[in-house]
Amino acid sequence: MNRFLRFFTKRFLIGTSLAVILLVTGASAAFAADWYVDATTGNDANSCTAPGPGNACQNIQAAINKASASDVIHVAAGTYPEATTPGQPLKVDKTLTLLGAQAGLDARTRGGPESTVTNPQGTWIAANNVVIDGFTIQGSTNIFFTQYGIWMGGKSGTQVLNNIVQNNIIGIGLSNPPGSPQVLIEHNLIRNNNNPGSASGTGIYSDQFVAVGPVKKVLITENSFLGNVDSGIDISHTDSTQQVSDLEVSHNSFDNNGRGLVLFDTHNSSIHDNTITNSTLALSAAIRIFDNNSDLSIMHNTLMNGAGRGIRMSDIDAVDPGFPGPATPNPSSNVVINYNNIEVFADEGLRVEANGHVGTVNAECNWWNSSTGPTNPGNPSGTGEEVVGDADFTPWLIAPAPGGSCTGLPNTPGKVTGGGQIMGDPVFSALGVLLSAPAVMPSLAGGNSKATFGFTVRCCAPAGNLEYDDHDAGVRIKAQTIDGLSISNGTCGPNTHATFTGTAQVIRSTGTTTESFTVDVDDCGEPGTMDKFGIHATTYSNPPTGESTLIGGNIQIHK
Repeated sequence: MNRFLRFFTKRFLIGTSLAVILLVTGASAAFAADWYVDATTGNDANSCTAPGPGNACQNIQAAINKASASDVIHVAAGTYPEATTPGQPLKVDKTLTLLGAQAGLDARTRGGPESTVTNPQGTWIAANNVVIDGFTIQGSTNIFFTQYGIWMGGKSGTQVLNNIVQNNIIGIGLSNPPGSPQVLIEHNLIRNNNNPGSASGTGIYSDQFVAVGPVKKVLITENSFLGNVDSGIDISHTDSTQQVSDLEVSHNSFDNNGRGLVLFDTHNSSIHDNTITNSTLALSAAIRIFDNNSDLSIMHNTLMNGAGRGIRMSDIDAVDPGFPGPATPNPSSNVVINYNNIEVFADEGLRVEANGHVGTVNAECNWWNSSTGPTNPGNPSGTGEEVVGDADFTPWLIAPAPGGSCTGLPNTPGKVTGGGQIMGDPVFSALGVLLSAPAVMPSLAGGNSKATFGFTVRCCAPAGNLEYDDHDAGVRIKAQTIDGLSISNGTCGPNTHATFTGTAQVIRSTGTTTESFTVDVDDCGEPGTMDKFGIHATTYSNPPTGESTLIGGNIQIHK
């Protein structure tokens, strides 16, 4: 091979390899450019490729028009009416990152000069994967288009970070088609979006028209929603073919909004670790669940001080409505409401309307603002927030979360006594070390060890005593309070099962702790050989789950 052919072949192979690498990795031979905007010193006739007089653009739209996809636009502090095209919104029609003067700084807590966009038609996201970071966006007043401070316009992968979104008709219009990267809305202050117009008074809004179809994979986290008179977040999709799914709303604060959240047709989604206070709509709720939601988890939230209800669920025939024919039922299903603090509402803490949910709503392990549990006919001694409708609220937290034990039960008038022995606590680890389940505490119990117990508990009000001693394991449990007694039907017949709860000293040679406990017993008749006993505290359980048959003694349940 001659020298020219060798040279040509080598350059061809290198070029081909580079092209393959760029194709596989998605890399571009062009580098992202930086553009600069300054409302005070800029001029749109400038190159806009450097900050300062003689360089920067004056309007954000001018920089967008000059930029290419993947570029970054830096916007200095100032006010940006963005009226370069009369009657048009600020339009981001390329994949760009827009950085305001407060980019990277959490809008909920910051101070200092702002890059403020005041276009009365708002900001229109007309490209995928746009980032808006560090602005104040306000003054959207045009009732025809867009109505939003920021409208995502059916596009995907938008990130709205560190912005103050205020004084618009609606704060943010949400979209993200299935198959798209996740939308992220984080560290924003979204307040007072109450200018007149359709869906006015909402911080974040979506329906099948605003989103231009279904919405999937959205994270709304660590934002503050203040003073939006309808709701902080309103998901109002009413076409079951264009649903919302994989929505996560977490670690946000909602205060003085009409409602915290409104949900239609939302699926496989979670609402967790939010604080919703001072909701103002008397006929609604802090969390308002309408038609056709499924696999919805509402956990670890604090709902407090509302003019209406804590949570309300109903089917109003808005999703795929049957008119002009008969109504088409679309109740929600598999909604789980656990480990929330629900306190001080003018109306119920939880209301499940008829046909609002398929089957019983799991509302266990919530704090209802009383250790006696919610007010409900199934809990005669309950004095907490009221629960209405088909919801299972037992057991409940006996103190606020986090920290409250989920041991609360409806109190039943009656008396339960017992004493005897069960097998001790021979639970081994994978290495053969004997453990005290479930908390993996070292134990000295042998395979034939025995534990003794004695108790007398009565209601109402709950009172009594309990002493338990696992001799070989070196664990003693002595009740300090009895908080609840529940007598119910059991495997041995009517009124043969009892559960009582309270706090106790758990005493070991290594020290004493105060823990919540639950005892379950079964009275299977005389002479007691089929009776059962089980005790469960924070760091000790015997047996690990359920109850053990007595090896001596007797249980008596009297109702």
